[in-house]
Amino acid sequence: MDGLYVESEQGKKANYPRFYRQALEQLAKEQRILSRKRKGSARREKQRVKVAKLQEKTATSGRTFFTTNQEN
Repeated sequence: MDGLYVESEQGKKANYPRFYRQALEQLAKEQRILSRKRKGSARREKQRVKVAKLQEKTATSGRTFFTTNQEN
């Protein structure tokens, strides 16, 4: 995941934790599955809920990690 490296003004690179990278990969996979479902189907609705839960979990875990591990 090359897009997950950020350079700061001091030239440091941030390497995101494994749980966050894996969650993003899983989210991308589930979104691809959702895109192949037929609109209006029950399976699409189930997949949409699954993606929404995973997206919320990923955002929360990332936000928690980044706010508790900031350098001062």
